[in-house]
Amino acid sequence: MNLYLSTELWKEIVEDHSILLGEPPEHSVRSIALSELHDEEACREYIRWFQDYIDALDMKVAASMLAKRLGYLWTAPLVTAMTFHHQHVTFQLENSFLYHPRLKEHEEGTRFPFLAVNGLRAEALTGDRDVWREKAIQEMFAVQLTPLLKALTAIAPLSMSILWENIMVRIGRLFAPDEAGTEQESQIIREDFSYLTQGASGEVFGVRKNPLTRFTECKDDVHVAKSERITCCFYYQMSGEYCLKCPKIDNENESQLQ
Repeated sequence: MNLYLSTELWKEIVEDHSILLGEPPEHSVRSIALSELHDEEACREYIRWFQDYIDALDMKVAASMLAKRLGYLWTAPLVTAMTFHHQHVTFQLENSFLYHPRLKEHEEGTRFPFLAVNGLRAEALTGDRDVWREKAIQEMFAVQLTPLLKALTAIAPLSMSILWENIMVRIGRLFAPDEAGTEQESQIIREDFSYLTQGASGEVFGVRKNPLTRFTECKDDVHVAKSERITCCFYYQMSGEYCLKCPKIDNENESQLQ
């Protein structure tokens, strides 16, 4: 095992994202390997169950909520390790499980899934940063996440743009300017974000063109995540209220004034 996986840096990521190292709890309400979600039929069966379990209006809402959760549980930790700790961490999908603990057994009490991972791999990223960064992102997206997002959009009537923005809102906040320490660290953060959202080709994401570009804007010659969403994630259909970044807020306010 790479020494990074035993450091306080990685332990902090694990704790912040409530990742369980090992097998999912035996008495979970439900668990499913991430690899199974690449299969459209298995994904459809799980989303149908998930829709009922979280009382979502339809599969579209359930699929969107799951994509947001994956951005938090899966993508954000890997991007954090890459940019801030210079490590290429790999979740082996067949040994990575979404699981739903019994509510009374988990302090957060949410019906959304948590992540249990086994057989983690980590590789220190040295040498040409452009080369290993592309490799890490291609594995993260084109090989692992994008096939799952495609399965979600195939079984639920929602666009890939919504799913990609759900991922973007989870990783965009990692690159906030005040997260940097030294000027060198700040430069690495800017360069990684610029590559991830502007420079990387669609092939790195497993799609025709970079799916994150449209969710950024340029401020003071630096690319940053947009402060407001372009698409609606349907959160309001779960909670009865709009999230602060929802594009529907302005439309709702206009309709109330008419």
